[in-house]
Amino acid sequence: MSEEKVKSRSWVYGSKGVAIVGVLVAGFLVMKYLEKNGPVADRVAPPRVVGVVRVIEAMSGTVPLFVDTHGKVEPRRRTQAASEVMGRIVRVDPRFKAGGVFDQDEIMLAIDRSDYVSMLAAAESSLADAALVLAQEEARADQARRDWLKHGRGEPSGLVVRKPQIVSAKARVVAAEAAVEKAARDLARTELRAPYDCRVEATYADLGSYVMPAARLADLYSNDAFEVRVPVTLEEMGYLKRGDVTGTEVALRARFGGQERAWKGLILRSVGLVDRKTMTMYLVVEIKPNAGGGAYRLPLPGLFVSASITGRVMHDVTQLPRSALRSDNTLLTLTADNKLNIIPVKVARTLNKHVLIAEGLDDGVKVITSPVETPVAGMELRQEGEAE
Repeated sequence: MSEEKVKSRSWVYGSKGVAIVGVLVAGFLVMKYLEKNGPVADRVAPPRVVGVVRVIEAMSGTVPLFVDTHGKVEPRRRTQAASEVMGRIVRVDPRFKAGGVFDQDEIMLAIDRSDYVSMLAAAESSLADAALVLAQEEARADQARRDWLKHGRGEPSGLVVRKPQIVSAKARVVAAEAAVEKAARDLARTELRAPYDCRVEATYADLGSYVMPAARLADLYSNDAFEVRVPVTLEEMGYLKRGDVTGTEVALRARFGGQERAWKGLILRSVGLVDRKTMTMYLVVEIKPNAGGGAYRLPLPGLFVSASITGRVMHDVTQLPRSALRSDNTLLTLTADNKLNIIPVKVARTLNKHVLIAEGLDDGVKVITSPVETPVAGMELRQEGEAE
């Protein structure tokens, strides 16, 4: 029995091996047949793709520099108007409200002056009395001199000719005159007058209010003189006029009333301090009114404006779009045979939309301004607008 089982298994294994070999042979024959008689695909070389780039021709020249900054418009003068005398307010100008406009020396409000008129009259009366006493003492002194000449001997003493009395009388006159001047000043101070052409920012008293000396009455600011403080970094200070920047022209702009408004200004002074947090300096710009006048002759206080300060002039630099400069300070250029070239350059200054190249770029070189994916020196490119 065991021998028959062994023979049976050998026959099964042999049959499977023959079948496998037959399948491999048949597959090989089919493959050869298809190689000789199957369809043949057309072999066409893929089209050559050449990148298209935008270029600009480099040309050096003279470029004026501008420093762009910003700031808030502020009035040149601000005043806290206060009462100098006490009393009840008996008259108030209708414009004495926030936004009211006054010309210089116009009366804004008045305090009851009755008591101060009385004080002035009393002071003038005291002055008249003091003048009378002085005149009497001087007359007595003259009489004493004449009497001494008739009956006395030698030089009379000061007491005899009433010198101390005259000195005292003169001092009383001086004191009385000072009292009259003070009373007159107090009387004038019962009227609050505009210290300059101004606009009322806020009021703190009204008709019928009783005020004391130093009581705050109103906040005022000049309505014909404005300025703006603008920050400039220490690096940008190097692009401004060397030395004193006072008098440098500044162009101011702001969007107001649905339109772009523009004003001119001049640098008045530098604050003279460096902000340690931002490492900037502040320049104060005086805003010049527009000649045309109108509602927008000057910007309104509190308006945020952008400022462009005229700087110095740079010579022999090339101005290019910022998109042309790569992060490693290199430029992609196009050679005469349309090959890519990568050149290092020295940057003089980077502006908002442009960059100034000082060294490394010759005039006439075509600088690529459009992006190039994976640039490799020597790769073929085509200038935009050229035929293929």
